[in-house]
Amino acid sequence: MAQDKMLVSITASREKEEIVYHVDCSSDLTDEELEYYLSEIITGICKWKKGICEENIRSFKGKLRKKKE
Repeated sequence: MAQDKMLVSITASREKEEIVYHVDCSSDLTDEELEYYLSEIITGICKWKKGICEENIRSFKGKLRKKKE
């Protein structure tokens, strides 16, 4: 998608054995618009993958280790 059309972009990637996420948004978005778009993205993901968004949401953070051969 062209940069001038991007409103919000969320990316998860691996960097140095860690999972890193980036949220990029248009510079002219208000905080309220960003909050709305992020909530709509999360709602869409929860509809798509219902098991991810159970009432008891848990968060995990950690490093990825190299796969054992």
